[in-house]
Amino acid sequence: MVIYVDVLVALNLYINFLLLYATALILKRGITRKRLVLAALAGAFGALVILLPTLNVFVSLVYKILLGAVITLIAFGKQKPADFAICALFFLLVNFIFAGVINALWALFSPIGMIYENGVFYFDIPIAAIIAFTAAAFFLIKLVKLISGKLSRSKKICEVKIISDNGKADLRGLCDTGCGIKDAFSGTPVIVCEFNKIEEIVPQSVKEYLAGKAVEKIRLIPLNTVSGETLLPIFGAKSIFINGKNTNALIGVSKTKLGEDIDCVFDPEIISL
Repeated sequence: MVIYVDVLVALNLYINFLLLYATALILKRGITRKRLVLAALAGAFGALVILLPTLNVFVSLVYKILLGAVITLIAFGKQKPADFAICALFFLLVNFIFAGVINALWALFSPIGMIYENGVFYFDIPIAAIIAFTAAAFFLIKLVKLISGKLSRSKKICEVKIISDNGKADLRGLCDTGCGIKDAFSGTPVIVCEFNKIEEIVPQSVKEYLAGKAVEKIRLIPLNTVSGETLLPIFGAKSIFINGKNTNALIGVSKTKLGEDIDCVFDPEIISL
C-alpha cells in the first residue's frame, strides 16, 4: 500500500492535537494553542517511523516513551519532575487507550486502506476530509468543554484577595452562577462581600451608609433578595485576585451573612477558572 507523507503527517497532527487536548482536559492543565500545535507537529513528524521496517516490541515501546516525553515537554513546558511525570504518564496512557482502540478496529474489521505499523496509525483519506473532521472534532470539544465548564463552575470555593487604599483582605469566595450582579452603568461585575469580613478596607462613606447615615457620594446598585429589593453599596479596589489571577470587578458590601465559611460571592464569568 502506498503511504502519502502529507496525509500521514496531517492525520497524525490531527490525532496528536486531540490526544494532547484530551490530556490537558483530564489533568485540568493550562496549555497555549501555540504549544499545543508545536507538540502535535512534533508527534506528527515522529509518525514517519511508520516508513521504517517493523521494529521489535521493545524498541517500539522505548521510541514511543521518548517521543511522548518530548511532546509533553513541548506541550506543557518545563515543570517540576513530579508534575512532568504526571503529564507524560497521562499522555502516554491516552495514547495507549487510543492504540488499543485502533488495534481492536484493525483486528475485527481490517479496514481497507488502513495501516497500523510501529505504533503509528495511517488511513488513506483525502486532506479535505481530514480538515473537515478536524473542524467537527474541534467544535465538539469546545461544546463539551463549555457544558462541562458550566457544570463544574456552578459552585466552587476560591481564594479571593482584595487590595485597597486601606489595606488588604483575604477571603473565601463562592463562585456561583446564581450571582450575576453587575454595575448598571459600566457593566462591571460585582463581588458581594460580607461587611464583617472586609470592614478594615471598606471606605468610610460606605461604612456611614451602612450605619444609616445620609451619604451623597456613594455608588449603589439594586439587589434582589429573598426578603425583597435593597440597595447595595459598591466601591472600587486597587487590585482583586481570584485564585491568584488578576480580576476586573467592583466590591459590593452586604451586612447579611452570606453563608458558613463563605466571605464573598461572585459570578464564575468574572474569571476563567
